[in-house]
Amino acid sequence: MLLRRFTPLLIALSFCLFSMPVWSEEPVALDGYDITDLVIDQTANCRKEKDQSTCINFFSSEGIIVQVQDDDGERKDGRWFVDDSDRLCILWNGKLKPLCFVVIMNDDETYNMIKHEKHISTILKLTDGNINNL
Repeated sequence: MLLRRFTPLLIALSFCLFSMPVWSEEPVALDGYDITDLVIDQTANCRKEKDQSTCINFFSSEGIIVQVQDDDGERKDGRWFVDDSDRLCILWNGKLKPLCFVVIMNDDETYNMIKHEKHISTILKLTDGNINNL
């Protein structure tokens, strides 16, 4: 008797649970505080997506960035900061306009650097400190 009373309720509950839409989790951009915490005083191994070349960057706590290309050892120096739109920006010495990226964390703990909705580079690994003395 009790089961008959609850059967319609159980059927309705089952229908609700199993017919709910499944949302895929959209990647979420890091905010400015998370970006700062991510890169400050870190050495970052990176990959440029256009040619798959790799480099090492050091982001100092003073806002200085140094980049060295793995293939030819070419070095670039500049400044890094987070802008009002929660983007990681890099102004290379000798340039007038900074490169600014939305930073997206991937499931594998790498980070996509997005500029104008295009995946430009990837942070592959982060290590505390200036391990390469850049």
